[in-house]
Amino acid sequence: MTPPFGRVGIAGLGLIGGSIAMGIRAAWPAVTITACDRADRLEAGRRRGLIDAEVSEAAGLAASECIVLAVPMAAMRDVIDQLGRCRARGIITDVGSTKRAVMAAAAAAGLRRFIGGHPMAGSEHAGLEHARADLFRGRPWLLVASAATEADKAVETFITALGGHPRWLSAENHDRTMAYVSHLPQLLATTLMNVASRQVGEEGVAAGGPAFVEMTRLASSPSALWQGILSENADFTTEALKRFVDALPDGADVGSAAWVREAFTHASQARQRWLPADRSED
Repeated sequence: MTPPFGRVGIAGLGLIGGSIAMGIRAAWPAVTITACDRADRLEAGRRRGLIDAEVSEAAGLAASECIVLAVPMAAMRDVIDQLGRCRARGIITDVGSTKRAVMAAAAAAGLRRFIGGHPMAGSEHAGLEHARADLFRGRPWLLVASAATEADKAVETFITALGGHPRWLSAENHDRTMAYVSHLPQLLATTLMNVASRQVGEEGVAAGGPAFVEMTRLASSPSALWQGILSENADFTTEALKRFVDALPDGADVGSAAWVREAFTHASQARQRWLPADRSED
């Protein structure tokens, strides 16, 4: 496949940015990758052969044909402002977990070729050391367009080569959906881990089976990353929390055969419609 971009800039060489660099290397070895990040991450990227050049600020990526913003939500506005001030003309996309604030910041900065992005792939572990070239394989990659329709095909080609499945939606629809399928699960895993560990202690937690391990995996996620995500999407996340609490059984329902049958049957059928038989559960 012919690469849609000959020069790619990546701001942020952590789990997602590093995996994008690895995916580019695997798909198009000749593409030039320039990165912006902390000195230690840049050094690690050089050692692993992931980057060809480095810059100290995001503005140094302005000459790239495509710029990927893989920085935490707390730093996203500053990076967007830098690229706006230097009048970056390439296609710019991000990988942030919320989209309304990002799209508004890009519009305010005058970035007319900005496409919001969010690969639905990741890990409870952060950092370049956990990056891998196949991180996006088979995963949805959500996209939000502004006025950059001429860039759509190039971005879709880029994502497809990395193994992702491009899907377009509005910024508001993205953020509300993420509140239910990403941000709520994170809060549930964190709260479940905290409640269980406080009530039954380490010995009790150690008695947990595979279900407890799976349901609390996200409790290992870094708080600094999630503080930015949750603050940007507090309204929809609060809505999701309220809907979840309303759906929990009360004292009478929890032992009711009728409630258990209806709730479990509906959940099982909904999950089977969403999860094809051949889909990985990793």
